[in-house]
Amino acid sequence: MALSGLKSKPKGRGNIFLTYFLMFASIFLVTFVVLGTSLIILVNKYAIDEKTNLLRENTQSIAKNVSQTLIVNNMNSDYSYEKEVICESLLVVSNCIDSDVFVCDNEGKIILCREQVGISPYYDASMVCDKHKKFKVKDNLIQRVFEDGNAFASITIDNKEYYIVGTAIIAPTYSHGENDIIGSVFAIVESGTTELVSSVLKIFIIVAVICLLAGCIMIWLLTKRMVTPLRQMSAAAKSFALGDFSYRVKISSNDELADLEYAFNEMADALDKLENSRRSFVANVSHELKTPMTSIAGFIDGILDGTIPKDKQEYYLKIVSDEVRRLSRLVVAMLNMSKMESGDFEMKRKNYNITDQIIHILLTFEQKIEKKNIEIRGLEDAKPYRVNADADMIYQVIYNLFDNAVKFTNENGYINISLSEKGNFIEVSIANSGEGINKAELSRIFERFYKVDKSRSLDAKGAGHGLYIVKMVVEMHGGRIWAESNSENEACFIFLLPKAK
Repeated sequence: MALSGLKSKPKGRGNIFLTYFLMFASIFLVTFVVLGTSLIILVNKYAIDEKTNLLRENTQSIAKNVSQTLIVNNMNSDYSYEKEVICESLLVVSNCIDSDVFVCDNEGKIILCREQVGISPYYDASMVCDKHKKFKVKDNLIQRVFEDGNAFASITIDNKEYYIVGTAIIAPTYSHGENDIIGSVFAIVESGTTELVSSVLKIFIIVAVICLLAGCIMIWLLTKRMVTPLRQMSAAAKSFALGDFSYRVKISSNDELADLEYAFNEMADALDKLENSRRSFVANVSHELKTPMTSIAGFIDGILDGTIPKDKQEYYLKIVSDEVRRLSRLVVAMLNMSKMESGDFEMKRKNYNITDQIIHILLTFEQKIEKKNIEIRGLEDAKPYRVNADADMIYQVIYNLFDNAVKFTNENGYINISLSEKGNFIEVSIANSGEGINKAELSRIFERFYKVDKSRSLDAKGAGHGLYIVKMVVEMHGGRIWAESNSENEACFIFLLPKAK
């Protein structure tokens, strides 16, 4: 039966690699389409401007030639030598600019065209071919020529688009007035794509295809590079869910993605370390709970069934009492640790004399100190130092440090206590003779559930959380704690607490 808290994977899950690839490829494609369209429009406009300017220059030249050759009474389609010369000019110009150039009268009727040149040896007929006889320039173009001296428009002939440019023919013998325009010269050219535009379009398409292919390859490589670490992280997360924290993401770059990979590996290291601590904690706590509980059960059963004589019962009941207190301290320490980690633990700060507190706590270890013949140093001339702290919490700190010091001090050894002012803090140092702490373990000594001496962990009465709680309490007060071991025969714990104001 499936657990209600677990969510199944959504169906139809997308592919981030394909999504990013298509997104970037679409951006590339749209960009090239926009650039290509803009380029073609600009080139086409340039080509049209060049073409119309060329038509306008040639129509102006022909208009000037006609105005110098013909008079208003001769603006018709009858043959004359002068008109034959003009028609030949129309033929030459039309072939040169690839257009159709002709002359119109003021009504828009064509009177001279290029088609009749060379058809008959004697121009006894009209100077206009049958095709041009049927064509008439629209009145609005003629009106524009009269008003502005020139005209430009787009027209449709037989379902084809054309550009038409016109220039007025001005009689030189007239002054500026109503009848100084005696006709007009028009040039027509197809508005289809020019060779320039076609060439530019072909080149652009070739370049665009090459760039798109190169861009798609680069996008594919980039998205693959981005997605690969994510896939590795996904695989690692699945491995973590199964309890295997050995998987690590390969770091192959030096950017923001590498920072994420590095942070992920650091998280994996922390999880691995926490899992190892948890397993060690379970093993240690199991032992710590099992040993006293077995002793308690054994002693009580011995008393109940008469195995232990009555004269020895008080002795063993004291042992049972000690074991019960040790279990109580273990449970209380674990509860306090949980409260401090969750932020539910409330401190009750006050100004008090920490020197008196140290002496008082030291007296609770009097029997153990005398049993091991430990010399206490540094308290002969100890001055009173006042701190601002929670007395009960600091009591636990000092008690744990003295408990460790007494526990690991050698027979006939010493414990040295010193207090001093360090700026706004009071520094407390507790050093003991005996086996020192190697440098590799100094950095881990305050980790949760960590025990320095693995060989003595089964004998030491603790689960490895005492120093972790000590560190938490000191730091909650705004202080700092650290351990030093400059030789193989001494260990020293130093902590700072805020000085009373």
